[in-house]
Amino acid sequence: MYRLLYTIKLLCAIFFASSCSNEYIVKGSTCDIFDGANIYIKTLIDGNWEAIDSCEILHGKFMMEGEADSTFISAIFIGNEAVIPIVIEEGNINVDIEMHNVTINGTQLNDKLSHFFNKKYYYEQQIMDLERKEASMILEGHTNKEDYIAIQDQIAEIGNSINFFIEEFIKEHYENVLGPCVFQLWCNGMPYPTINEQIGRILKEAPEVFLSDTYVKEFMAAAEKNSNKDN
Repeated sequence: MYRLLYTIKLLCAIFFASSCSNEYIVKGSTCDIFDGANIYIKTLIDGNWEAIDSCEILHGKFMMEGEADSTFISAIFIGNEAVIPIVIEEGNINVDIEMHNVTINGTQLNDKLSHFFNKKYYYEQQIMDLERKEASMILEGHTNKEDYIAIQDQIAEIGNSINFFIEEFIKEHYENVLGPCVFQLWCNGMPYPTINEQIGRILKEAPEVFLSDTYVKEFMAAAEKNSNKDN
């Protein structure tokens, strides 16, 4: 359940995509441990989490519904704990919360965001499996250096696949809320804002709607400032 918690803060900025009023219904189920708890949809506004909807979990079920003036990224909370990002958009949104896994689907952008997290997690699990294999080899006293080099090469190859996947996902979603969100997720994982080769490609090809996003503009300004310091 908790493997996506770190993404919430990275995806918490509000990204508006449309001007019409959208009716949404969020229906979900949870494991028994959450019965009686309050569940919320919260959005970060001026640095504070603000609830836009809430209800009580009863017999493992919950439902929230309302209207949104635009499509935007928010987050599901149980009590004060962030669980998973959610796209508030028109339609029926399904949420399944288990102890070690959370899924959201049912609408176009939520399906795509869920696919993004699942595929990224799949790559990360491959890397973890290889790292465990390497650790076992060390404990067993394996001394063939070529085998260790082969594992590191595989890890590097998967890392490149993750970066390529993220880059292509951002480009595919330049003009909706997912592009800026995943860009923020990726860039906040960097030690400091900088425009490397991949980010340079993203920004070079990006349309104005992406470049005018608040986070993207702040990142570009910070990266330019850091670049000037290095010169």
